Amino acid sequence: MTCSNDQHSVPSFRLSRRRLLRGGGLALAAGAAQACDAWSVVGSADDRYPGGSPFAIEALRARDYRAGDIRLHRTLNQRPRYTTYAMTYRSDDLLLTGVATIPKAAGPHPVVVLNHGFTLPVQYQSGDGTRALAAELSPRGFITLASDYRGLGGSEDDSRMNLGARLDFAIDVLNLVASIPSLPDAQHERVGMWGHSLGCDLALRAAEVDARVQPVGMWAPLSAWAEDLVDYYRLPTLSSSEDLRHALSPGNFLEYVVGPVTIHQGAADLAVKPRWAERLHEALEAAGVESELTIHPGVGHYLTRNARRAVTATADFFERELPTVAP
Repeated sequence: MTCSNDQHSVPSFRLSRRRLLRGGGLALAAGAAQACDAWSVVGSADDRYPGGSPFAIEALRARDYRAGDIRLHRTLNQRPRYTTYAMTYRSDDLLLTGVATIPKAAGPHPVVVLNHGFTLPVQYQSGDGTRALAAELSPRGFITLASDYRGLGGSEDDSRMNLGARLDFAIDVLNLVASIPSLPDAQHERVGMWGHSLGCDLALRAAEVDARVQPVGMWAPLSAWAEDLVDYYRLPTLSSSEDLRHALSPGNFLEYVVGPVTIHQGAADLAVKPRWAERLHEALEAAGVESELTIHPGVGHYLTRNARRAVTATADFFERELPTVAP
């Protein structure tokens, strides 16, 4: 996958459900051919953890996240009001790479973590899928941080197989949030988070685990319920994993989300089901979480025809809900 450096553009290729079945869907089902249940495999089913998995929402809430150092390395881009750097940070025992944009003006600066969506590791380059929003937020005085996740970009990995969609990516995002206080002039009492597709799933999990993650922006979210993914992506599933699927589904734990949340969804999306965004919006409101939903008629997974509108509206949302706090 390639992304333009133009702040007004997003990836323009069409991602079909068939492609996701061959890529991201297979990532969920990897190794499940013999077990016949994708969730027991990708969830690393283990009764020693709350919810029966180290990646269950209650298990993620019960563990600690390392407050390490975010280190800025080579300069990737210089703009009049901000600088883009290659960054590294530690997620558990792994050294992960990513991209940071830092305003040149004196802080403090609000922070938004940007979570890219599914991509095959061999096609991914650091910063893909997050540049457009970073280029809109940074001139407005925001620090943006985009993790590559484990096994992507230059990040280390502890698995022999990485097809670009893993539940432990949420741990990488949460460790990044925990490390934000290491950045001078970064506000860290509240942290904005945005995601696209798979990145929405990571953002929702992070918001349910760490109350500092607020507000949250989403583009074309994956369903927050495992049953929807089973049906749409035809994942091998056994009835015996029903409780595990419930524990892994962030849609069942929305009471932990502080909010507010904004969602943008293309009505012609083939990679995810547009109804999933509507269901999530309705469920958030039912849980008492402030939520807004924008449907873009005739637009696909990357909101390409409405990219400028979606980018501007999302940046306006963060500017409104995550203002700079005076020192």
